[in-house]
Amino acid sequence: MAQDKVTISGTVTDGKTALPNVSILIKGTSQGTTTTETGKFTIQASRGQELVFSFIGYEKQTIVVGDQKTLNIVLVQSANQTLNDVVVVGYGTKKKASVTAAISTLKGAEVASVPVANLSNSLGGRVSGVIVKQGSGEPGKDGSNIYVRGISSTGANQPLMIVDGIPRAFQQLDPNSIETFTVLKDAAAVAPYGVAGANGVILVTTKRGKTGTPTLSYNGYVGFQNPVVLPDFVNSYQYATLRNAAAVNEGLPEPYSASDLQKFQDGSDPDAYPTFKDIWGSITNKNAILTNHNIEISGGTERVKYYAGLGYQFQEGMWAATNSRRFNLTLNLDAQVTNTTNVSFNVNGRQQKNMYPQITTGRLFELIGYLHPLYGPLRFSNGMNGTFLTGSLFNSGYQQINSTALFSQLSVEQKIPFIPGLKAKGTIAYDPAHTMDKLWTLPVHKASLDRSQTPYVITDGIWGQTKPSLSQNYSNEYQLTYQAGLTYDNTFGAHHIGVLGLFEAKSNNYQTLGADRRNYNLGIDEINLGSSSQADMSTRGSSSQARQVGFVYRVAYDYAQKYLLEASGRYDGSYFFPPDQRYGFFPAFSIGWRLSEENFLKNKLSWLDNLKIRASYGEVGALAGTPFQYMSTYDVLGTNYILGGNAVQGIRERAEPNPYITWERAKKTDVGLEANLWNGLLNFEIDYFYEKRSNMLVNPDVVVPSEYGVGLSQVNAGIMDNRGVDFTISSFYRISDDLQVSLGANMTYAKNKVLQIFETSTTYNNPNRRVTGRPLGTQFGFQSLGYFQESDFDANGNLKPGIAVQPWGAVQPGDIRYQDMNGDGKINDDDITVIGDPTAAPRIIYGFSPSVKYKAFSLDLLFQGAAKVDWYYHGSSIMPFWETMLPYVHNFDYWTPENTNAAYPRLTSAPTVNNSQTSSFWMGDASYLRLKSATLAYTIPPAVMRKLKMQNIRVFVSGQNIFTWTKLINYDPEIGPNNSWIPNGSWGYPNQKAISIGANVTF
Repeated sequence: MAQDKVTISGTVTDGKTALPNVSILIKGTSQGTTTTETGKFTIQASRGQELVFSFIGYEKQTIVVGDQKTLNIVLVQSANQTLNDVVVVGYGTKKKASVTAAISTLKGAEVASVPVANLSNSLGGRVSGVIVKQGSGEPGKDGSNIYVRGISSTGANQPLMIVDGIPRAFQQLDPNSIETFTVLKDAAAVAPYGVAGANGVILVTTKRGKTGTPTLSYNGYVGFQNPVVLPDFVNSYQYATLRNAAAVNEGLPEPYSASDLQKFQDGSDPDAYPTFKDIWGSITNKNAILTNHNIEISGGTERVKYYAGLGYQFQEGMWAATNSRRFNLTLNLDAQVTNTTNVSFNVNGRQQKNMYPQITTGRLFELIGYLHPLYGPLRFSNGMNGTFLTGSLFNSGYQQINSTALFSQLSVEQKIPFIPGLKAKGTIAYDPAHTMDKLWTLPVHKASLDRSQTPYVITDGIWGQTKPSLSQNYSNEYQLTYQAGLTYDNTFGAHHIGVLGLFEAKSNNYQTLGADRRNYNLGIDEINLGSSSQADMSTRGSSSQARQVGFVYRVAYDYAQKYLLEASGRYDGSYFFPPDQRYGFFPAFSIGWRLSEENFLKNKLSWLDNLKIRASYGEVGALAGTPFQYMSTYDVLGTNYILGGNAVQGIRERAEPNPYITWERAKKTDVGLEANLWNGLLNFEIDYFYEKRSNMLVNPDVVVPSEYGVGLSQVNAGIMDNRGVDFTISSFYRISDDLQVSLGANMTYAKNKVLQIFETSTTYNNPNRRVTGRPLGTQFGFQSLGYFQESDFDANGNLKPGIAVQPWGAVQPGDIRYQDMNGDGKINDDDITVIGDPTAAPRIIYGFSPSVKYKAFSLDLLFQGAAKVDWYYHGSSIMPFWETMLPYVHNFDYWTPENTNAAYPRLTSAPTVNNSQTSSFWMGDASYLRLKSATLAYTIPPAVMRKLKMQNIRVFVSGQNIFTWTKLINYDPEIGPNNSWIPNGSWGYPNQKAISIGANVTF
């Protein structure tokens, strides 16, 4: 066959430029070669054999060898471009292939069409390493709590947020203006942020102009919102039925007669016997509007590029008085003013107006619990308010919050001509923000009914204050950030080096001013029109400053993009700490090895595109406590004493100073594996991480008498660790030119453990109650054994011998029975044990996103779920007649001698002390799986677009929080603490399900 050998030479390009290091393999053999730096190659092969050309980020191309001696190959970029993608890192960018840190990315286009009002609600299930929990769906207050790789501290756990390189919040940006999200997870990634990086960093970059003719686009949708779930309260007939059953159980007369029950059913006497058949329909908006519209223009030349966007968003709330309206403006300008000088100017502004009822959300949900016959109808037949809720929700005044924020920055980058690869860059950013919070409170009217007269007499009354009042608070803040740095990036043969050195200083200034006026005689909501009495006026104000300075470095080296080394860190200083302990050093190191670039793999395994192992270790920080805890601080009191007939102020010391206070330190370790296989058919990335957090502030284990007069200072003695795994896997397959399918999935598992805090001997010496050694926020209580049954009692109604005595009054069949953990025959605090996982954040969060594209149609789904998270049902959320409030429909499944396996204890007119103990009985599993989002889209064919003289029209139907599968009853599984007087109660604004229709139009 030697005579069939052909020597073939040629060039490989992408259509414009030569491609070096392209792999050329004779299919079915281990023989092959690679292209030179100029894209040239020479290879010998036999006629009939196949040459496979492959290069990272490009589609493979197969050529059958014939008589040709010259080949000019043009490779086309493939769907698997991740290795060539440039990703944003701290204070710079890098190619994905050369990154040695744990980083996750998300394109802004993936969330722009999803109907969410707050960008933080777009991340859950889409990015590995990010645990997201949205505790509220209230307009303007619906941001998620974000935890990068879980909870690692007893203090703050929220990540640092960076927008276009400057510390800023991103939640209220226009989603259409976002280019990318980047999540920095390990020490190598976050070390450049020093004392602010321990909880992870989220980098957001906004869109910039590109070279080309101007492009004008419209993006918008109109959506309709409804609560994901609402508590299923009983109606009046059901309420009365349960009240009667409870009375019978207690040996009392039934409070409602058969005639009363009939009136509750037929509504024949609505003033005295309100039906409350549709509580939620009577007080909430159905299909509340959520709409977002954006117009953007971009383009530019080689010298000047621009992007501008104008966005508008409006969101109605569950209540008529609640809504949020927002305008966004984005302007990014890039200019090459000389051959070596580039200037960038960014402006990102927001104006927002949020409207709420005067009463807080928690209080509203509490009052809804009193919508039953004892307190009257929503409105009497003459139109007067019949319940406390009616006036509070519809006629109590308003809260109006107007806010304006501006992100502005100017950057100048200068190449140093006489040193190739060296650049100097300076940035200054000025970010002012202003907020006006206006609370107008009106008297709440509630009428009363006199049923002793015929016809009934309905008399109006006032609940609470009898005259209007006004409270206004104005806050003004601004942040000034300076950055000055040098970067060096150059290649010497197979050696590549990149160096960053940067100085950053940030100052924040805050001012607040407030005034109150009470007893208005005129219903005009202006601060100067209230009572002129000094007793009805008050003012307040404050100001504060914050300062931080840091020196950042990063040195990266790689050999042939094969062996990767990086050292980075920051020398940081903060105003939080004493002058002689104000600075700290936070270094990190990382290494990487791209095995796929080794000769023993590169030309041997045609299905292997990339295989990389990486590891990192470093130390980063987090601010602990509040500013100036190293000093003696004081409160200024009001009238403290009288001198010469004049009131004199006084002061009191708050707490002892701690002159040794310092930041938390987090030692982070990460080991990761990345692989790209079969030219994008399968890609995955998996990381194991471990963090040990020390220097957390805890209260000392010393007790001093009250005569000491001042609280003891906190000390940096707390220790926790946190470990887990996160991974991402994706696949893309082109079945034909018309049909493409893809699937992405990610999962994060993070489990923390408290190693040292100062807990009392009462809990520490009891292994069942010990906090140390368990996850932070582990829930404790009594372990339920179910119910006492009739067989547990003797003929006299006493508990049989051997059954532990419970101390909260005489128990009966149908009461909750608790486990005697220590076997001493009695139930007390010594029997408390672990009953549930923490509520704050799930230990596991995951997502998977299948998508299909057929011709002009596309369907994108995102399923997101969480596991290993529990929520404790407070009495207000599950017990019948708690504080005389409404029961729930599921409370009908109560214990009786005929229903011994009921869901709830025996029915009583108020929860008994025994059955109200904190126990596993009331623990709910808050795990869930949710169809988080779905988008069905159709793109108008190009032929039609040419006739319309337009570039593109895409129409879509999209949804958010569409279906939820959970064991939790009556409440959304992401429910979080609320602003009522019961922080773990059920009185929080529910998350919203939204369905929208929209379009993307490019002119």
